Amino acid sequence: MTNPLMQHHQQHGVAMIERNGVAVPARYTTSEKEHLAVRKNILLTDYSHFGKAKISGESAWELLNLLVSGDVSSIRDEQAMYTLVLDEQGQIITDLYILCDEEAYILFSEWLTGDALCDMMQRLLSEHAEEFEDIDEITALNDWGMLHIEGPYSWELLVELYGMDIAGLPFQEHMHVDDDMLLLRAGKHGEFSYKLAGEYSALAHAWQQLIEAGEKFDLSPGGLDYQHQARLENPCWQPSHISRCPVELQLQWMVRYDKEAFIGMVPLKERLEAGPRRRIVGMVIDGQPDILPQKGDEILLDGETIGEVIECGYSADLEKTIGRLFIDNAYAWADLTHFSARTADGKLISLQTAAVPFARNYSFLVNPSEHSYIDSSRPRDLLQQLEWQKEREEKEKAEANVAVTAAE
Repeated sequence: MTNPLMQHHQQHGVAMIERNGVAVPARYTTSEKEHLAVRKNILLTDYSHFGKAKISGESAWELLNLLVSGDVSSIRDEQAMYTLVLDEQGQIITDLYILCDEEAYILFSEWLTGDALCDMMQRLLSEHAEEFEDIDEITALNDWGMLHIEGPYSWELLVELYGMDIAGLPFQEHMHVDDDMLLLRAGKHGEFSYKLAGEYSALAHAWQQLIEAGEKFDLSPGGLDYQHQARLENPCWQPSHISRCPVELQLQWMVRYDKEAFIGMVPLKERLEAGPRRRIVGMVIDGQPDILPQKGDEILLDGETIGEVIECGYSADLEKTIGRLFIDNAYAWADLTHFSARTADGKLISLQTAAVPFARNYSFLVNPSEHSYIDSSRPRDLLQQLEWQKEREEKEKAEANVAVTAAE
C-alpha cells in the first residue's frame, strides 16, 4: 500500500527494498556516504518497516512481563526498555522496544509486523484469560510509520525543530512532539539516535522539515543499506545469526532471571547453568586480505576446528578487517591469538579474537550542553574543546609573561 512517505521516496527515484512487507529505501546515495553521515553528521532514514502495536488496560504490563525477558514493571510513563521475546525453547524470536505511554504500552519490533506482535499477545491472553482480565485493547498501529534520525548532531537538529527538551532526553525515554508524533531516543549503532513514529502524513511532512533544517548540519537522507557496515562495527542482534540463544550471543544483560516467569525462562536457565558449548566473540585481521572470510568458514586452532565465522568485513575507519566468530566456549575471550579462518578455497587467514563493539563512536565526543555543529562560538566536540582550552591557557601564560617582563 502506497503512503505519503513512500510517494516522496518514489518521486526522488530512490532504490527501494522490502522489509516486513513494507517498502523502504535501500539508499539515497551510496551506503558508504550514508554510513559516514551516521558517524560524522546526521543520517535520516525511513524505518517504517518496524512493526508497531499497542496494548492497554490495567493488566497490560503483567501480560507483557510474561511475554518478554525484561522486567516491564521497571519502566514508568515516558520511559522505554529494550528487551527480547523468546519461544518456549528459550530461543530469540525478536528484540523489542516497549514504551510506557500514559494509559498504554507501545511496542516497536524491527523484525516482526504489528499484526504479528498482536497475534503473540492475543495468543498469550487466550492461554491466560483468567490471569489477565483487564486488557482493554490490543491493536496493530499499521497506519504509523517511523523515521530514524541518527548521528552525533541529530539531537541538535531535533532541538531546532521540537525544542530544548530534546537535548536533555535520556537514553530509552520518549516524548510527544507536534502533538501527533512520538519521539524515542534509542538506537543500536552507538551514536545519538532517535525514532520518530506517527501517522504517515505527519511523517512525510516531518521528513521534508528535517531535510530542509538539516542542510546546515550536512544531513544525508539514506536507506537501510548503511546498516551492514554500522552493525559490523557495532554488532546487534539479527535473525541471520547462527544462534538464537541469548547465552551464546552474550545477551544475558537483556534477561531478568529473577522474574517470576516469562516464556522460555526454564530452558534458558538450564542452558545458563549447563554452560554454552559455543559463544560469540569479535575478531580482527590486520589490513584487508585478498579474500575475506565468509559466514560459515571454519575457525581453526592447531589444526582443529573450534568454530565458524558469523560475519566479516573491512572497516576503512579502523583500517582492519573485523567480524564475529561463533567458537567453543573455552576460546570465546578477547585478545587471543593463533587462530585462523579457512576460506572456501582452502586458504588460511590468521586472526585474533577481540572485544566488541569495534567502532570509535564520534557521539562519545559530543555533549549537547557544550558542543554544536552550527554555532561557531561553541566547540564541535571534546577534542576541539580541549584544543581551544589549551590555546587559551597558552595565550594567558604568554600574556602573564609579558606582564612580568614589563614589571621588571
